[in-house]
Amino acid sequence: MRLLFILLFFINSLFSAELENLLKEYESSSKNSLETLNEKMGYVIVYTKEELELMQYNNLSDVLKEIPANNSNINRFGLNTVSLSGSKTDVTGFFRLYINDHEVSAIYNQSPSLTWLQMPVSMIDHIEVYYGEGSFTLGNETGIQFIRVYTKDAKKENGNELYVTQSNKSSNSQSFTHSSLLGNGWAYLLHFTNNNSFSKREYNSSSINNNLNSQYFFMNLNNEKSNIDIGYSKIEKDIYTGYSSDFIPSDGELDSSNFFIHTSRYFLKDNSLKATLSYDINNFTYEEKNKEGMFIVPIIDLSKVGLTMPKEYSEDIKLTKLSSSLSKEFNFDRHEIFTSINFKREEYKTNNREAINFLDNKNEVNQYNDFDRTNVFSFMFQDDYKLFDNLHLIANYKIDKYERAGDALEDETQQLYRVGAIYLLNDYLGFKSFYTKSYIPPTFYNIDFKSKNSEEIDTQKYKYFTFASVFTLGNSKLNIDYYKVNIDDFLYLTPVGFVNIEDRIKTSGVIFDYEYLINKNNKIKLNYYTSNLNTKLSNSNKGGFVKYMGKYENIDYFASLIYKNSYKYLDVEIDDSYNFNLGFTYHHTKNLSFSLKAENLSNKSTASLFNNGIGGENISFEDYERKVTFAVRWLF
Repeated sequence: MRLLFILLFFINSLFSAELENLLKEYESSSKNSLETLNEKMGYVIVYTKEELELMQYNNLSDVLKEIPANNSNINRFGLNTVSLSGSKTDVTGFFRLYINDHEVSAIYNQSPSLTWLQMPVSMIDHIEVYYGEGSFTLGNETGIQFIRVYTKDAKKENGNELYVTQSNKSSNSQSFTHSSLLGNGWAYLLHFTNNNSFSKREYNSSSINNNLNSQYFFMNLNNEKSNIDIGYSKIEKDIYTGYSSDFIPSDGELDSSNFFIHTSRYFLKDNSLKATLSYDINNFTYEEKNKEGMFIVPIIDLSKVGLTMPKEYSEDIKLTKLSSSLSKEFNFDRHEIFTSINFKREEYKTNNREAINFLDNKNEVNQYNDFDRTNVFSFMFQDDYKLFDNLHLIANYKIDKYERAGDALEDETQQLYRVGAIYLLNDYLGFKSFYTKSYIPPTFYNIDFKSKNSEEIDTQKYKYFTFASVFTLGNSKLNIDYYKVNIDDFLYLTPVGFVNIEDRIKTSGVIFDYEYLINKNNKIKLNYYTSNLNTKLSNSNKGGFVKYMGKYENIDYFASLIYKNSYKYLDVEIDDSYNFNLGFTYHHTKNLSFSLKAENLSNKSTASLFNNGIGGENISFEDYERKVTFAVRWLF
């Protein structure tokens, strides 16, 4: 039993040689993570509820600023976007975002950036970030990194919470959470947040605004066998630089609303049979005016720029997704089998899309092409074989069949596989390694914005290898993770649209993560990573953080420093970034607390690269401002 208990500790990335010394901290801060963590999916980072509160993260994007081997920047629409180390993209399809069991990345471009990256931490219980292919047990999506957010649990909260913030930049938020236990084992939770954010940048004596108003609603209803999640998010914001050819749009607004309902039900006495059904609706409207014109790839004809370049542009699109799955777990002898069948249907409808050129001629653009629907049928199988009590061998296989409407993209069948091992050498040292062959399919966005010089867009194929080790001694824990990714047919957005790069993209890196528990109330976390990329760097490729958090009597406190290295892209030099944050929380009573947080005190934020139109100068804008936020939390 002792060996099995130690193995469980290893699998949940919570090693300790002195279990008695860390047991209280382990149970209080990580209990929920233990119930959801799936170490078979690869290298994982966990943010517990305790850490989220101590560090005073306001929204999910605050957390993602420090995730190793990633970059978090602001894109042309003023939205937070996450990209792989060394690269900077306006939209990325390598990351998948889940709320509990449901994947919420945008249907149009598979990016989580549009609304849900700003979801408030006040609705979150804990977060797990997985490196490596995870779709075998998470659902029907492929990717390189999986961010899984778990919302607060009604059975744990069982009460009301009011949380309000106000910053010196006039940004503010108001959150309310209500949860209650019902009869017959049912419980429900309601959450609502309203957020107002104000930001602007100065360029050539002009202001570029990035103001945002957003609302989030979430409801969960569950009992021992059934679970229902309902989520809604809405944003209204300035378009930042938008599509403007001179970098400063005259006017514009971006509105997006996202709704989903996800249901799951367990069957059989051991809950080994699970059925899920979900439905998503994404609505998106966009308006922009610019007297200097806009460069929108699907509309512009380079041979007739003067006649096709719009000075006004608007679109109204709607996307829907229907997903269902049936999975079964089997246990016999030393095998733990997981198998599942999945179906997904995505549809893309253009309600309106029009452009007005410099001659005031209106062009009813409507759909860019005939690719407006896709069906995906999937089957997956995973075997976790316990060769010894301290050695697990894992293999899985998945096949996806795509049926697509129109001629813009052909039907195809893709296969994925993954092999790996988890090995606990002794009480102090453990290893795990995985090799994955997978892919990223083209999205509606890729096809809409593909280069007119490209006859077709191919599926991106990648191979991902990781090797991780964990060493623990006393109150210390050290993780070292090595990864290597090769991508064929990489999709790259050029100034004239998406193209597949002929050469293989190769990236590799090492992540060092160290945690020291000073005592049950104070801890230090250190992280450093470095990565290599076989193409020209367009973003930071090295970085790390130092975090200190703790408690003393009725005061909580933290300090953190997030570092990203300098780099040069074309004629733009980006300095080292040192994002220094600190704060404290005063617990006036058990149910009433006051917090003060200072962000980016060093005023050396990361920066995003932009280009001032075709042939224009390359410039950079800092992503974040220096800010101080005051918050009040009231439990009742």
